[in-house]
Amino acid sequence: MRLSDLLEEARADAPPMRLDVDQLVRAGKRRHRRRNAGWAIAAVAAVAAAIGVPQILTRQSAQPPVLPATSPSVAEKPEYFAFTPTFRGYDVDGFRVEDPVAMSFGWTAASIREPGVADSVGAVRVYPPGVEPGFPEEAEKTAADPVGGHQAYYLVREDNGEKRLLWTVEDGSTVEVSASIGMSRAELRRVANGFRMGGGVPLRTALSASYLPPDYRMIMANDFAVRFVPAKKAAEIMNLPDRSYPPGVVKNIVSISVEPKNPGTEAKAKPACLEEGPVCLVLVAGGKYSLVVSGQGIDLAEVRRVFESVTVADPEDPAAWKAVDEAFPRSTRVAAHW
Repeated sequence: MRLSDLLEEARADAPPMRLDVDQLVRAGKRRHRRRNAGWAIAAVAAVAAAIGVPQILTRQSAQPPVLPATSPSVAEKPEYFAFTPTFRGYDVDGFRVEDPVAMSFGWTAASIREPGVADSVGAVRVYPPGVEPGFPEEAEKTAADPVGGHQAYYLVREDNGEKRLLWTVEDGSTVEVSASIGMSRAELRRVANGFRMGGGVPLRTALSASYLPPDYRMIMANDFAVRFVPAKKAAEIMNLPDRSYPPGVVKNIVSISVEPKNPGTEAKAKPACLEEGPVCLVLVAGGKYSLVVSGQGIDLAEVRRVFESVTVADPEDPAAWKAVDEAFPRSTRVAAHW
């Protein structure tokens, strides 16, 4: 990521809370590369003592661990919002729905891929009971044949060709299968017919940190990125109909991300922290990835403190990753019923 791009994002109005199809395509490519990569991660060399270097964990296993599905009893009331998807990946004729790659308070998202092809072609999203999916004004709504006996409808945007098929399942969750291009309505329906609730396992991430500002709460996470906002803003998001960012500028936010190194990346082997942003960044994983910690509405000293506490596990080895709910201080978790 170019530093100029990072700063432009930091200055922008409320960042999008839900991944669009293009973002899920990139996530699908990352996962495809990880499955086919045969190289191991080298440790980052020692650097200046003035800035602590995020730790790099080495490869432990070629396969991710098999985690038991979690299904709390009816009597249980979770204390905190859990980053545990309510569904798992599955195969249908001609397509593979990956395990969920990202979550926020208001949605869980997984990419749709054609077997043997790196590029994703669409996404499956699940909105929890009571959450209203946000729809673009340009979309035209038309009735669709029921999915699994449940009433369904299409949303289609003529300007960019995006298509969505939505329906509500037994527990009140809304399921959405979407694609920007390359999938017909019949193919959307094929993916929809294969969907089943249940079997979700805790979302995992290559990132962890031992420090976040005490008042900050985690609102969105995926395998390579996490976002935090002040507790008051997190509560506001949790209580909105779509559990998304409210209109207006997000004045305070901390973002932690790791991405494959791009040709124009401004990250170097030696960590750097800059007032403009503020942002701290460094190459990790043998120089193949960039770690970026950025802030808005907080000072550089706090961003640096977060940065120095970050651990980056081997991005190519999901077995080395942590569950999102265990990867950051307990203080960053949000009450399940605010």
